[in-house]
Amino acid sequence: MAPLRKFWTRFRIYTRFSKIRFIDRLSYRAHFFFVLTEYLLIIIVNYFLWKAILADGRTIRGYTLEDMVTYVAIAGVFRFILNELSGGISREMSGQYHSGELIMNLLKPVSYQLYIYFRTFGGILFQLLFRGATVLTIWALWVGLTPPDSPATFIASLALGVLIYAGIAFLVGLTTFHIENNAGVLFATTASIELLSGTLIPLVMFPSWMISILDYLPFRMIFYIPMQIYLGQLGIQETVSALIVQATWASTLSIAGFFLFKISVRKLTIQGG
Repeated sequence: MAPLRKFWTRFRIYTRFSKIRFIDRLSYRAHFFFVLTEYLLIIIVNYFLWKAILADGRTIRGYTLEDMVTYVAIAGVFRFILNELSGGISREMSGQYHSGELIMNLLKPVSYQLYIYFRTFGGILFQLLFRGATVLTIWALWVGLTPPDSPATFIASLALGVLIYAGIAFLVGLTTFHIENNAGVLFATTASIELLSGTLIPLVMFPSWMISILDYLPFRMIFYIPMQIYLGQLGIQETVSALIVQATWASTLSIAGFFLFKISVRKLTIQGG
């Protein structure tokens, strides 16, 4: 019981970081409506684009207009999460490094990596409950949404996709310890992941040689695989295999971030940082 109690106590500490970020996001009401309007406009533009392309019952690589309407809406909501991850992890780490706040956080009796993760998860919860729910409700009432083929499996896969991106964002954040200004790296990574994760368009529409390369990389596991599960495009065995691969990537990236952070902090200490 003692280890379990200790785990629960530590977990509650980290959830407080999530709560702080959640409350912080609530305070920016004007920004909330501005961003919400921006993303709704992006989704609407994408909708009319695909409506023109897939008119008269046409399909592209097996995707119907109904599939793409749902895909575009979920992708729009997922961009809220992507922005929260890149801002809450990569940019946050860079900002703390340059402001000196990083040193204060390193003195706290908590894992810095989990501290950053849980703060960001609080922001993600805000995005889903307010912006995401608002967008999907408006979209469902106006155009309609295809329900998920397996809601529980989709949520599990999407959560693993978030963890994969969190691992990548943490590694990108670590680059600021070595090159100081990592704005270019952050921009390139965010843009690349939006494209290669399938957030802009389904990866099946990419050239076959590019799809073959992406099979060996974690990017498609972030959003494209969860959407395949949502739309019922994967069988049971394929879904189980995909979840295992997602869990493997999420674990590998987080472990890599843990050890590289230790090395980076040691380097900072040697330099008198």
